[in-house]
Amino acid sequence: MMYDDVAWSRKNPYPGQLFNQPDGADVYAGIKIDYKGKDVTPEKFIAVLTGDAVTAGGKVLQTDKTTKLFVNFSDHGAPGLIAFPSDYLFADDL
Repeated sequence: MMYDDVAWSRKNPYPGQLFNQPDGADVYAGIKIDYKGKDVTPEKFIAVLTGDAVTAGGKVLQTDKTTKLFVNFSDHGAPGLIAFPSDYLFADDL
């Protein structure tokens, strides 16, 4: 799940490429994004985590109560919420 608004932004001096450091490798090359743009929503995020393929409309995790899962979510949120491009997911809902 990635909003995917940087690689092809008109402000990106290297269209279609992303770099984490000067002279580094293109970290965008070859990636496959299952959910991007308008599909990056709190509802789809929860659906992916809970295995609800109908709501997610695509790939979901196949886990159970014994699964240990690490989620790395990078955003501009604040304590108690995760900021999505057009909505928020609050800690109480998560």
